[in-house]
Amino acid sequence: MAQTPAREQQAMQTRARIAEAALELFVTRGYAETTIDQIAEAAGVARRTVFRHFQTKGAMLLDHLTVRGDFVIRRLRERPPSEPPLASLHAVLRELCEQGYERRLLHLSRAVLATEPRCAGEQMSSSTRALKQTLIATLENRPGTTHSREEIKALTEMAECWYTTAAELYLKQGERTLTEYFDEVVAACTQASARDLARAGRDLPTTGRAASPSA
Repeated sequence: MAQTPAREQQAMQTRARIAEAALELFVTRGYAETTIDQIAEAAGVARRTVFRHFQTKGAMLLDHLTVRGDFVIRRLRERPPSEPPLASLHAVLRELCEQGYERRLLHLSRAVLATEPRCAGEQMSSSTRALKQTLIATLENRPGTTHSREEIKALTEMAECWYTTAAELYLKQGERTLTEYFDEVVAACTQASARDLARAGRDLPTTGRAASPSA
Protein backbone atom coordinates (compact mmCIF):
# COMPACT_ATOMS: atom_id res chain seq x y z
CA MET A 1 0.00 0.00 0.00
CA ALA A 2 1.39 3.41 -0.98
CA GLN A 3 2.11 5.82 1.83
CA THR A 4 0.27 9.12 2.10
CA PRO A 5 2.35 12.29 1.70
CA ALA A 6 2.14 12.89 5.47
CA ARG A 7 3.38 9.39 6.25
CA GLU A 8 6.14 9.70 3.66
CA GLN A 9 7.28 12.95 5.24
CA GLN A 10 7.25 11.38 8.70
CA ALA A 11 9.27 8.41 7.42
CA MET A 12 11.83 10.74 5.84
CA GLN A 13 12.16 12.69 9.08
CA THR A 14 12.64 9.48 11.08
CA ARG A 15 15.27 8.25 8.63
CA ALA A 16 17.15 11.56 8.83
CA ARG A 17 17.01 11.52 12.65
CA ILE A 18 18.44 8.00 12.80
CA ALA A 19 21.26 8.86 10.38
CA GLU A 20 22.16 12.02 12.28
CA ALA A 21 22.14 10.22 15.63
CA ALA A 22 24.39 7.54 14.14
CA LEU A 23 26.87 10.10 12.82
CA GLU A 24 27.14 11.78 16.20
CA LEU A 25 27.76 8.44 17.90
CA PHE A 26 30.31 7.40 15.29
CA VAL A 27 32.29 10.56 16.09
CA THR A 28 32.05 10.35 19.89
CA ARG A 29 32.21 6.57 20.42
CA GLY A 30 33.86 5.30 17.25
CA TYR A 31 32.31 3.69 14.19
CA ALA A 32 33.10 0.08 15.11
CA GLU A 33 32.17 0.56 18.76
CA THR A 34 28.73 2.05 18.11
CA THR A 35 25.87 -0.47 18.29
CA ILE A 36 22.46 -0.46 16.65
CA ASP A 37 20.84 -0.36 20.10
CA GLN A 38 22.78 2.81 20.94
CA ILE A 39 21.71 4.42 17.68
CA ALA A 40 18.07 3.50 18.29
CA GLU A 41 18.18 4.96 21.79
CA ALA A 42 19.84 8.19 20.63
CA ALA A 43 17.28 8.61 17.82
CA GLY A 44 14.35 7.79 20.11
CA VAL A 45 13.14 4.84 18.02
CA ALA A 46 12.89 1.07 18.35
CA ARG A 47 15.67 -1.19 17.11
CA ARG A 48 13.35 -2.61 14.43
CA THR A 49 12.69 0.93 13.17
CA VAL A 50 16.41 1.40 12.57
CA PHE A 51 16.53 -1.76 10.47
CA ARG A 52 13.39 -0.69 8.60
CA HIS A 53 15.35 2.26 7.23
CA PHE A 54 18.93 0.94 7.16
CA GLN A 55 20.36 -2.53 6.63
CA THR A 56 23.84 -1.62 7.90
CA LYS A 57 25.67 1.04 9.90
CA GLY A 58 27.58 1.97 6.76
CA ALA A 59 24.33 2.98 5.07
CA MET A 60 23.80 5.60 7.79
CA LEU A 61 27.22 7.14 7.30
CA LEU A 62 26.56 8.67 3.87
CA ASP A 63 22.77 8.70 3.88
CA HIS A 64 22.69 12.48 3.37
CA LEU A 65 24.66 11.97 0.14
CA THR A 66 22.57 9.16 -1.32
CA VAL A 67 19.04 9.62 -0.02
CA ARG A 68 17.93 11.79 -2.94
CA GLY A 69 17.70 9.09 -5.57
CA ASP A 70 14.00 9.78 -6.02
CA PHE A 71 14.83 13.36 -6.99
CA VAL A 72 17.28 12.18 -9.65
CA ILE A 73 14.78 9.76 -11.17
CA ARG A 74 11.99 12.34 -11.19
CA ARG A 75 14.17 14.96 -12.88
CA LEU A 76 15.44 12.41 -15.43
CA ARG A 77 11.86 11.56 -16.38
CA GLU A 78 11.20 15.27 -16.89
CA ARG A 79 14.04 15.67 -19.40
CA PRO A 80 13.05 15.77 -23.12
CA PRO A 81 12.82 12.21 -24.50
CA SER A 82 14.79 13.29 -27.58
CA GLU A 83 17.73 14.52 -25.49
CA PRO A 84 20.84 12.31 -25.72
CA PRO A 85 21.01 10.02 -22.66
CA LEU A 86 24.42 11.25 -21.53
CA ALA A 87 23.29 14.87 -21.75
CA SER A 88 20.24 14.06 -19.60
CA LEU A 89 22.33 12.21 -17.02
CA HIS A 90 24.84 15.05 -16.85
CA ALA A 91 22.07 17.61 -16.36
CA VAL A 92 20.29 15.82 -13.51
CA LEU A 93 23.48 14.83 -11.68
CA ARG A 94 24.87 18.35 -11.92
CA GLU A 95 21.57 19.68 -10.59
CA LEU A 96 21.92 17.26 -7.68
CA CYS A 97 25.39 18.66 -7.00
CA GLU A 98 24.09 22.23 -7.09
CA GLN A 99 21.63 21.49 -4.27
CA GLY A 100 24.54 20.97 -1.89
CA TYR A 101 24.46 19.24 1.48
CA GLU A 102 24.04 20.19 5.09
CA ARG A 103 27.41 21.37 6.36
CA ARG A 104 27.05 19.91 9.85
CA LEU A 105 26.41 16.42 8.51
CA LEU A 106 29.34 16.70 6.13
CA HIS A 107 31.57 17.74 9.03
CA LEU A 108 30.49 14.70 11.03
CA SER A 109 31.00 12.38 8.04
CA ARG A 110 34.47 13.72 7.41
CA ALA A 111 35.39 13.23 11.06
CA VAL A 112 34.33 9.57 10.86
CA LEU A 113 36.07 8.97 7.53
CA ALA A 114 39.30 10.38 8.92
CA THR A 115 39.53 7.16 10.94
CA GLU A 116 37.47 4.91 8.62
CA PRO A 117 38.56 5.95 5.09
CA ARG A 118 37.41 2.74 3.38
CA CYS A 119 33.79 3.31 4.36
CA ALA A 120 33.23 6.04 1.79
CA GLY A 121 34.09 4.06 -1.33
CA GLU A 122 32.38 0.90 -0.15
CA GLN A 123 29.17 2.63 0.87
CA MET A 124 28.98 4.90 -2.17
CA SER A 125 29.26 1.81 -4.37
CA SER A 126 26.57 -0.07 -2.48
CA SER A 127 24.11 2.79 -2.23
CA THR A 128 24.27 3.73 -5.91
CA ARG A 129 23.75 0.23 -7.31
CA ALA A 130 19.95 0.25 -7.09
CA LEU A 131 19.75 3.84 -8.30
CA LYS A 132 21.87 2.97 -11.32
CA GLN A 133 19.52 0.17 -12.35
CA THR A 134 16.54 2.52 -12.13
CA LEU A 135 18.33 5.14 -14.23
CA ILE A 136 19.04 2.53 -16.90
CA ALA A 137 15.42 1.37 -16.92
CA THR A 138 14.16 4.96 -17.13
CA LEU A 139 16.33 5.71 -20.18
CA GLU A 140 15.42 2.39 -21.83
CA ASN A 141 11.73 3.16 -21.52
CA ARG A 142 11.93 6.59 -23.12
CA PRO A 143 9.54 6.94 -26.07
CA GLY A 144 11.30 6.48 -29.38
CA THR A 145 14.72 5.65 -27.95
CA THR A 146 17.22 4.32 -30.50
CA HIS A 147 19.90 3.39 -27.97
CA SER A 148 20.59 -0.23 -27.07
CA ARG A 149 20.67 -1.44 -23.49
CA GLU A 150 24.44 -1.86 -23.78
CA GLU A 151 24.87 1.79 -24.81
CA ILE A 152 22.59 3.07 -22.07
CA LYS A 153 24.28 0.92 -19.43
CA ALA A 154 27.74 2.11 -20.46
CA LEU A 155 26.71 5.77 -20.46
CA THR A 156 24.98 5.44 -17.08
CA GLU A 157 28.01 3.72 -15.56
CA MET A 158 30.23 6.53 -16.78
CA ALA A 159 27.95 9.31 -15.51
CA GLU A 160 27.57 7.59 -12.14
CA CYS A 161 31.37 7.44 -11.83
CA TRP A 162 31.54 11.18 -12.46
CA TYR A 163 29.21 11.80 -9.56
CA THR A 164 30.63 9.30 -7.08
CA THR A 165 34.20 10.46 -7.74
CA ALA A 166 33.18 14.09 -7.24
CA ALA A 167 31.26 13.21 -4.06
CA GLU A 168 34.23 11.34 -2.59
CA LEU A 169 36.59 14.23 -3.36
CA TYR A 170 34.13 16.69 -1.85
CA LEU A 171 33.57 14.56 1.21
CA LYS A 172 37.26 13.93 1.91
CA GLN A 173 38.76 17.26 0.81
CA GLY A 174 36.03 19.89 0.85
CA GLU A 175 38.24 22.57 -0.69
CA ARG A 176 35.71 23.42 -3.41
CA THR A 177 31.99 22.99 -3.94
CA LEU A 178 30.54 19.66 -5.02
CA THR A 179 29.52 21.24 -8.34
CA GLU A 180 33.09 22.39 -8.97
CA TYR A 181 34.44 18.92 -8.25
CA PHE A 182 31.81 17.43 -10.56
CA ASP A 183 32.70 19.83 -13.40
CA GLU A 184 36.41 19.06 -12.95
CA VAL A 185 35.83 15.30 -13.02
CA VAL A 186 33.64 15.50 -16.13
CA ALA A 187 36.15 17.74 -17.92
CA ALA A 188 39.09 15.51 -17.00
CA CYS A 189 37.34 12.37 -18.21
CA THR A 190 35.97 13.73 -21.48
CA GLN A 191 39.12 15.61 -22.44
CA ALA A 192 41.46 12.77 -21.56
CA SER A 193 39.38 10.23 -23.49
CA ALA A 194 39.78 12.09 -26.77
CA ARG A 195 43.31 13.43 -26.16
CA ASP A 196 44.99 10.31 -24.82
CA LEU A 197 43.48 7.91 -27.34
CA ALA A 198 44.36 10.24 -30.20
CA ARG A 199 47.90 10.60 -28.85
CA ALA A 200 48.20 6.82 -28.80
CA GLY A 201 47.14 6.74 -32.45
CA ARG A 202 43.90 4.94 -31.72
CA ASP A 203 40.56 5.80 -33.25
CA LEU A 204 37.57 5.85 -30.96
CA PRO A 205 35.63 2.63 -31.56
CA THR A 206 32.03 2.75 -32.75
CA THR A 207 29.22 0.27 -32.89
CA GLY A 208 27.85 -1.02 -36.14
CA ARG A 209 25.32 1.77 -36.18
CA ALA A 210 25.89 5.48 -36.61
CA ALA A 211 27.38 7.01 -33.50
CA SER A 212 24.79 8.72 -31.33
CA PRO A 213 25.25 12.36 -30.34
CA SER A 214 25.70 11.27 -26.73
CA ALA A 215 28.60 8.93 -27.46
